[in-house]
Amino acid sequence: MEKLDQEIDTMRQEFESQGQKQAHDKWQARVDELQRERERSEASQPEAAEH
Repeated sequence: MEKLDQEIDTMRQEFESQGQKQAHDKWQARVDELQRERERSEASQPEAAEH
């Protein structure tokens, strides 16, 4: 029974770490998207970027 508990704990930890990685990847993709948007808006308004 203890071995089963260990396996369940291991599976739960792996599942949690996968979820954290997916959340991080999603967050990173959003950050990249916002940076690209900002770069585009700065490129289209060079006089605004100088101030």
